[in-house]
Parts: sequence; C-alpha cells; structure tokens
Amino acid sequence: MPITGLPNAGKSTLMNALCGTRLSIISEKPQTTRNNILGILNGLNYQAVFVDTPGFLKGRNMFERSMVNAIKRAAAEEGDLCILIVEPGLPPGDKVPLFEQLKMVRCPLFLVVNKLDKENTPDRAQAATDFYSKLLPISQVFLISAITGGGLKELRTALKAALPEHPPYYPPDQLTDRWEKFYAAEIIREQIFKQYSQEIPYACAVEIEVFREMPGEDDQILAAVHVARATQKPILIGKGGSAIARLREASAKAIGSFLHRPVELHLTVKVTPGWQDNPAFLKEIGFYDKK
Repeated sequence: MPITGLPNAGKSTLMNALCGTRLSIISEKPQTTRNNILGILNGLNYQAVFVDTPGFLKGRNMFERSMVNAIKRAAAEEGDLCILIVEPGLPPGDKVPLFEQLKMVRCPLFLVVNKLDKENTPDRAQAATDFYSKLLPISQVFLISAITGGGLKELRTALKAALPEHPPYYPPDQLTDRWEKFYAAEIIREQIFKQYSQEIPYACAVEIEVFREMPGEDDQILAAVHVARATQKPILIGKGGSAIARLREASAKAIGSFLHRPVELHLTVKVTPGWQDNPAFLKEIGFYDKK
C-alpha cells in the first residue's frame, strides 16, 4: 500500500503510527523522505505492507529524478490499495498537476486528510475532501491526526477490510525490508535536519562506510556526510568542531536506541561536488535510477 502526497503532508508520521514503530525519519522540514521505505504491520490473521514514498516533486537533478521515479513505481505497482495523504484546504495551484499520476492507479484510492489537530473548524477538511474527490477516483475518505492518533482506528479497520485473502509476504516478526545500516544513515540524516537550517540538510548525503557488530562491545559505525559545496563543510563542522560533535552525540544516542544496543559512531565530512548529478555516487548510496 503506497502512501503518497505532497512533501510534509505527514506520510512518514502516518506509516510510523500505523505500524506502531518508528520506521521513517520525521522532520518539520519538507522533502525529508528520499527512499521508498517498507513498513509491515502484522496483526491477528492479517499482514499489511505500507510503502512510505518521497513527497511529490519536480525533479531538478538526477538525484531528485530518482525520487520522482520511486514515487511513480510505488503508485504504478499492482497493490491492494493506495493512500493519498493531504493537509486540510486546497493545494497550491502549481502542485495540482503532480497528482495526475494517481489517476492511473488501478486499486482503491483512500484519501486521508491529516493534521486535524491543528484545525479549529471543519471547513478546510471539507474543502480538501471535495477538491480531491473531484480530481481523483477516491474510494473512501478519512479525517485523522497522525500525531495524536485521532481517526486512526477507523482507518486501520478500513485498511484491514480492504486486504484480500493471501498468504503473508513476510515473516510475522519482520517490520521492514531495510537493513540496520540503512537506518543508521537515515537517523544521522534526521539529526542533520533537526540541527541545521536552510540548505544544509538538503545538500547532505550520508554514507555508512563501516558498520561492524562487536559481540560484547559497542557496535562500530563510520559514516561520511557528503556535502555538495566546499562552503558547506565548515557550517556542518561548526566552530572548533562543536556542531559535528553535537551531531555525532545525538546520532549515536538515537541509533543505539533504535538498535537496542550501544554504538560508537565516528563522523567525517567530505566535499563531493555535484553529488546530486553524479550517477556513480548516487548508485553507491542506493539512489540512482536510470529509468
């Protein structure tokens, strides 16, 4: 079940809430998610598989075009259901064409109007419902708050009812298809979004160069943070290395909490000019899609 929508609509928060665990990183800044991330919800006699996708965007470089392709693949693949999550009110006019790809979805399309915890009146939620119902073949509409959990019970019930009879695709104890190494990089990137402003989070790519489990000792992780321009490196490092030290400390704590075991994290900052249009580099970190 792909979860699609504009940047910052709450796709990652919704998947985390539905699965009951933190599988996608979250930030108030838009365009945080860069990969399709699988979340697996196992219940009594059912299994639901969600795909958190990057927010709809127009690809300006090879990196962003790979994100666009990831969204299109998730929407086009044969699924049992597709979820469109939106904010109350109408989308910006220049964003409306981005929803056209959902007209090609052949499975039921659920509209989820999120962030109702921030709305004082139902008018904007109704406006969103009317707009998207006219634009797209919406099957059902749900009004929720992914942060507070309001409306999620009804959404879960409808999702479960929409599942066809089929043997489970994954073992009952599996939560995602991603490896720990991937999540280590994502957690570091999440901390970059939290601690830095303006263009820095978007100019960074995180590469895990060493991930070594040490029985009886702290896991050893060596990560490189790649920036696009030389002028961005001192900002990331900070005066006397203070900023990179805070990033390392917060990231190590968050990774250890996620893995449920202590880690020793080492960070380096590398200047990789134009990495967003470097196919070899993008392939190395798992983004490049030549389609």
